[in-house]
Amino acid sequence: MTYVGMLEMLSAWLEQAAKLDVGEITKEEYDKWRYKYPEFDTTQRWAKVPSQELSDYLVDALNEKE
Repeated sequence: MTYVGMLEMLSAWLEQAAKLDVGEITKEEYDKWRYKYPEFDTTQRWAKVPSQELSDYLVDALNEKE
């Protein structure tokens, strides 16, 4: 596991603990999150990546314009 991956995990746990401390979530919600981590983790940023075929097509199209 990389340090970046560890930092992301610890940051997610810190965020949920902070929400619990200020009453934004209940103890039950916190427990549900921690028992099902990372399934219930909403702190990760996911992005869709175009297929390789589409990427190649776009690169070729841009190169043809030059």
